[in-house]
Amino acid sequence: MKKSTTALAAAGIGLMCMAGVASAHLVAFGWKDLGNGTIRMYGQHWHGDQTAPSTANGGVRVGVFGTDPTTWPVFQWTGYVNNMGGGTAGNDALVTSGFIDGWAPDPGNFTSTAVNENDWFFTDPLVLGNGTWGLFTGTNCCIDTMSGPQQFVISGISSVPPGTGPGNAPGAVPEPGILGLMGVGLVGMVANRRRRKS
Repeated sequence: MKKSTTALAAAGIGLMCMAGVASAHLVAFGWKDLGNGTIRMYGQHWHGDQTAPSTANGGVRVGVFGTDPTTWPVFQWTGYVNNMGGGTAGNDALVTSGFIDGWAPDPGNFTSTAVNENDWFFTDPLVLGNGTWGLFTGTNCCIDTMSGPQQFVISGISSVPPGTGPGNAPGAVPEPGILGLMGVGLVGMVANRRRRKS
């Protein structure tokens, strides 16, 4: 009796440890066209509700699949959404509702029927067009862990030309022509003010 109780306890602890390891992976990517030449990337995980964006790998790398992923640009997770989607049906519902424009599973981690895989991290806006891209977070444990770079087909983006990117969203830097116009305007104001004083 004592041996079977010990064996049962050991098996239970082993299962809990395995469940703890299994519940700490990135399972899918999603994307949303923001309509201004940028998109937002989403990373779905099954690590439970978060209170802040979290990463063990520094964010998501996006690049040309088959090239060295350490050279791909990294985009940080900057926000989170809990309890949205989950499994194939739940994620398809997110597309139908317009929350995201598309999604693709990480084949090594995604479970099509799991409803508890419903928490997401997201990036700041970035430039990325439709196409076949490599995505990779990293192998460090835990929340956004991937076993290796994966190839994903991203579609449904209309404000970014296909094949564009990956890159950071352009900052609010004025065009050179606008700076020239501002300069001419300032010169005109100064000249007008001098004429009034004389």
